[in-house]
Amino acid sequence: MNGLKVADALRANLRQTRIFMSMPYIEGITPRCMRDEHVREWVDGEGFLRRDGYFEVEDAGLSPFDHGNLYGDAVFEGIRIDNRRVLLLREHIDRWVNSAVRLGIEFPYRREELCEIIVELCRRSLGSEGQSGYLRPVLTRGIGNLGVNPWKCVAPTVYVICSAIALYPKESYEQGIDVAIARDIRRNDAHHLDPNIKTNNYLNNVFALLETRHTGAYETLMLTREGYVAEATADNIFVACERGGRRELRCPASRYALVGLTRALILAAGRRLGFDVVEDEKMLPTDFVGFDREVFITGTACGLMPVRRIDGIETADHGHRPLLDMLRKEMARLSTEPGFAIDIDSDEVVLRQYMAETTPL
Repeated sequence: MNGLKVADALRANLRQTRIFMSMPYIEGITPRCMRDEHVREWVDGEGFLRRDGYFEVEDAGLSPFDHGNLYGDAVFEGIRIDNRRVLLLREHIDRWVNSAVRLGIEFPYRREELCEIIVELCRRSLGSEGQSGYLRPVLTRGIGNLGVNPWKCVAPTVYVICSAIALYPKESYEQGIDVAIARDIRRNDAHHLDPNIKTNNYLNNVFALLETRHTGAYETLMLTREGYVAEATADNIFVACERGGRRELRCPASRYALVGLTRALILAAGRRLGFDVVEDEKMLPTDFVGFDREVFITGTACGLMPVRRIDGIETADHGHRPLLDMLRKEMARLSTEPGFAIDIDSDEVVLRQYMAETTPL
């Protein structure tokens, strides 16, 4: 039954789902969609014949020989569209490119071209009426043989999905969610797989969710080898409290946690509101529980989500979260300021100017 519900949800989003695809063209290997009359053909900087174009879901396709599928040898981003504005697009592109550099995968497009591709995809997906959506840009090592050696790949594949995402029920944004703790599965550190490279290998996180599936919790906290809180499987976590007239905002440091862009927005919002902002490498699970502690998770897909219980232990009063409300309002205000987002109806001149500006975070 769960599979049927998932299928229904996927079908419900088809109307506003479009995909941009780009890959080297190898006769007999590259998927047939790249023979479409609407695709563009060009030679990249490495001399490979490439084709790219925009597709509906059922018309898109990846090669079975793509190393992103075979080995998770790929990097990705998740980007939110609100009110026809792509939030932190420049910062997401920069992080996407930086992750690719860490993996030694070279983009076949410049940053400015990626911006234009993504914005055009948004226009095609949302049309003239659509207001909100979710983007998933992916860069893979590309088509290669069935061995793991990355140097046996021809050239990278790029694809970007524009669709919708809803991780939690709407009522959860008021009531909060339950979060479990994985104790057997621990978070990788940079010696194994740096959490600040957004690779398509999320098995560490998947194993943590499998460990806690029996609890029924929506999210799961991952601990470091020493037992400190790293992050949730797909989100960063915060605690806000007021002590002696001072407001404090704390979150785990970035050694074991992805430096999320929504996380950065929350930290910026906290500083603007005069919170004492602390990034702590040694936060214990007990630091997040208690009726005086407002706990929440953040991420591009979920936004800002209150946490009601951690491993069955209550956090702050569910109907009274004044600090969280302050941060949510300031984050919403920040995201409307110039430089934090780009309108998808902008022309090429505005897009290039936007990409040339300095990040506000």
